[in-house]
Amino acid sequence: MCFPKLNTVIVLFITLITNSFAQAQESLINTGSSTCTFNSQKLDILVRNDSLYEATVLINDALRFSKQYNSKETEAKSYNAFGSVMTKMSNFTKAEKYHKKALKIYDSLNIDKGRNLSYSGLLNSYVMGKNYSKFDSLYPKAQDISKKLNSEIYFINLEYKIKKEYYSFDNANMLTSSNIALIDLKNTDFNRLNYSKSYRIENLKQNLYQSFKYYNAIARIKISDFKSSDYEALFLIDEDKLAASISTDFNSYRKLASLNYYKYLYYTNSNKNLDSATKYLLKSDTYKYRALNNIEQKNIRNGELVNKIINAEQKLALANETRKKEALNSQIFLVSTIITSITLIIILTVFYFYFKARKNIVKVNEALKDSNSKLIAIDKDRLEFFSILSHELRTPIYGISGLATLINQENDDAKKQSYLDSLISSSNYLSILIDNILQANRLKFEKRNLRLKPGKIDNIVRHVMSTVAIAAKNKDLELKVHIDASNENEHVLIDKVAFSQILINLAYNAIRYTKKGHILINVFEKSRDGKNITLRFEVKDTGIGIKEEHRSVVFSAFENKTFLNKNSSGSGLGLYIVKTLLKSHNSDIDFVSTPNEGTCFFFEITFQLSMVLENQIKIPVLPKRDMHVLIVDDNKINLLITKKNIEKIEGYTCQTISNGKEAISIVKEKDFDLILMDINMPDMDGYDVTKHIRMFNPNIPILALTALNSNEISTKAETAGIDQIITKPYIFDDFKAIITSYGNKQNQRGIIDAEAI
Repeated sequence: MCFPKLNTVIVLFITLITNSFAQAQESLINTGSSTCTFNSQKLDILVRNDSLYEATVLINDALRFSKQYNSKETEAKSYNAFGSVMTKMSNFTKAEKYHKKALKIYDSLNIDKGRNLSYSGLLNSYVMGKNYSKFDSLYPKAQDISKKLNSEIYFINLEYKIKKEYYSFDNANMLTSSNIALIDLKNTDFNRLNYSKSYRIENLKQNLYQSFKYYNAIARIKISDFKSSDYEALFLIDEDKLAASISTDFNSYRKLASLNYYKYLYYTNSNKNLDSATKYLLKSDTYKYRALNNIEQKNIRNGELVNKIINAEQKLALANETRKKEALNSQIFLVSTIITSITLIIILTVFYFYFKARKNIVKVNEALKDSNSKLIAIDKDRLEFFSILSHELRTPIYGISGLATLINQENDDAKKQSYLDSLISSSNYLSILIDNILQANRLKFEKRNLRLKPGKIDNIVRHVMSTVAIAAKNKDLELKVHIDASNENEHVLIDKVAFSQILINLAYNAIRYTKKGHILINVFEKSRDGKNITLRFEVKDTGIGIKEEHRSVVFSAFENKTFLNKNSSGSGLGLYIVKTLLKSHNSDIDFVSTPNEGTCFFFEITFQLSMVLENQIKIPVLPKRDMHVLIVDDNKINLLITKKNIEKIEGYTCQTISNGKEAISIVKEKDFDLILMDINMPDMDGYDVTKHIRMFNPNIPILALTALNSNEISTKAETAGIDQIITKPYIFDDFKAIITSYGNKQNQRGIIDAEAI
């Protein structure tokens, strides 16, 4: 017996694959003189008939064609087709990925018809994959574009929504949606629709009608008391017509099983006809068995399909590799002399560099040893840093826990107040330490964007003094401040949070390294012109001082462990944060110091002037009314603290809610003047809750009350419709000022509305 040579087999295989690709292009891509069209009908038939492997081959070829000829629209259609195949194979993650690729291309081409198809494909994958949150987020957008295009996709998306409500047991909404769907379907002439593809789906309206009737009947039964009248819609469904309309639906047998099961319930509970009940129960069980068998066969088929696709790709790759090798072998004879010469030259060159490199091995090894020693030293430094950091975190936490216990046990009011002052100091220090830790890595890689607003320097400096006052008092240190006089109405454009952080870190640093004496903050005016003013800031202490040999590491986050010794404490991040934040102000910091006498850190910043005319325009006194605030937060302690702070503001009352969905419902039912919204909540986050509220109430002020950094979430919050961010922890006076400012706006709006009436 004679077998064909291996090369012959490979050539035959390549020919077979090439022919199949050529046929695919002929059947899926039709090219004209200047355009090409995508045969959507052929592809949809393959998907409906579960010919997924053949569909995949066709799509792959169409995708190659589109990239070869830079046909972006064909590429998008190919990705959408891939998404449909992946959904059919229950690979919903890949389905979402391909539909989003298509959507991105359609967005770049500004093709609404393509967007419409991509949205519908995504909705289908979300329903089948039980990803209901993404479905709810995308559905309104998808339906808007379908209505705009007057497309049949509107009804297909509506069916997806009803399926979602069916799968999630949302029976009340399923009844409402199916009623709306039946009315819209009845009032729509499908001949006037602008179809999304190049062909019309046969009997689409009739199939949708049967599907909507089915879900409507099921919903009526599920929300009913199982009376005979509740089953009327069920018995109006023609089982044969329903079966015909859902013949291509993978869940067709499950639907038919449910239809007969509810008929069984009717004859069991309402009609009491056991013969009929038994008949429909047997039919239901038969359909259930077929449904289970379908699922099993689909899983087997999907597994075989995946292996088949992978094997085809591997064979094709092997064939291509073999072809390349044969082509290379055919050229070897022609260039053998050249290759031999080049090879000899390379060998000689390699030997030359090899022997030369051996001479340098000792030097290289020594360099590697030195480098390894440095890496070990750096790692040791970092371990020491985190050890110190652990101590710095535990110390205020221990203080807070212990002081809280002492306050609970102490009866003397004076001692209680003393303990409370210390508790506030520990809390302030812990808050600043954690903020420094969180900012340290981020500031290393990005420059902070300043949020400039009018403010007075003396107010900010005095706020800093009040923040560190208790810490200074605990060490018996005197706090002093000097600020050059300025026009009372003169303000500067400043980021109060960032600038306060600079001064607070410098002040805490001075307190940390000072055992006795005082801390002094100076603000001097250096120069000014019509638009700008340059100020010099100094933070002086009478502490241990800094030796000149340590100047190069003072502002380093990990190398200043020289100062973290038994005579002091600290994380070493404060000065690093200060220096980095000053870069955002186009400034730098320096210091002068005498060991055992003290240190003076100083820097200069140029601010833009902003004159604020106060009390020149008399605002008419408006009659006040009580302001009602809604607080939304899933943390009970946070709810309690915010509630108490609101109640401390005169004329303000509040209501608390710990669930995002409940918040949406209560805003619909009651009138509120202001909403304080937490961002991180388990069921719906603050962004989604705000988006839902903005759909029916675009005017109510919504403030985010969050521990997240405001710079990180500002864009996302603005997009969702949040008016302002209040970062926790906050100072009560600042919190009160923000709340009352929005309350005054609401009060004025209420008066204006009343006058208009």
